[in-house]
Amino acid sequence: MTSRGFDAVADELYALSRDEFTPARTERAKEAKGRDPELAKRISQLRKPTVAAWLVNQVSRRHPDEIGQLADLGARLRTAHQKLAGDELRTLSRQRNELIRRLSGRAGGVAGEAGVPYSDVAMRQVEDTFEAAVSDPDAAAEVAAGRLSAALEPSSSEDWLAAALAASPKRKAAPAPAPKPPKRDAEAERRQAALEEARAKADEAEAARDEAQQALDEVSARADKAAARVAELRSQLDDASREERAVRKELTAARKAVTAAEKTADEARRQVAEMESFGQRRKR
Repeated sequence: MTSRGFDAVADELYALSRDEFTPARTERAKEAKGRDPELAKRISQLRKPTVAAWLVNQVSRRHPDEIGQLADLGARLRTAHQKLAGDELRTLSRQRNELIRRLSGRAGGVAGEAGVPYSDVAMRQVEDTFEAAVSDPDAAAEVAAGRLSAALEPSSSEDWLAAALAASPKRKAAPAPAPKPPKRDAEAERRQAALEEARAKADEAEAARDEAQQALDEVSARADKAAARVAELRSQLDDASREERAVRKELTAARKAVTAAEKTADEARRQVAEMESFGQRRKR
């Protein structure tokens, strides 16, 4: 099956609730395994979304026009930064903040409908993800696709925005220096990698559990069907046994009737013979 088939399955899965995601993923992978093992493998590797990622996905699907505004604002902000247009940057920055707050409110509404807690941590991750969509066109495309499995983080290059906002729009200035790359935290990176690996293993374990449960359900269904068939055959056997006993009783009664009829016939023939013999003696 083509990548288009994969896209269709991914769209379907990430539109579901988080509770429905894993069993549906297992089912879709099983359906694809016989005809396209590679597609089945790709489907199995789709990760269950975190709460924040799931909320962003739902908002993206319900409000695509507003999600599109994130990328548009990002492009306009980058253009204004290149021109060092401080007033325009301040206006666009205000619009960005208002849009992100509005989208965060929509995410809270989705959480309320689904009965999912919208904690401070989830809210911060949701807003960071929308912020990332403003700062990075690739992130904007991911958000618009509605298939996130984890929240996104804003680009560190957002430092340019704060610097540009302080610049005068009327004087020429040298291009802003490239932002310094953030210092690497090896321990934090190690913990994050371990966390990602643990999440992947948890997803695999959930998928294996669901597959095993499905196999158990199928075997149980067959066992129930076989038991029902056995019960039906036993019922038919009991009916047949009762019918056999009744017929045997009728057979016994019929045999007795035949025996009695034969005795009666013999007795009648004997009487006839005696009467004929008596008549002949009188003639003499």
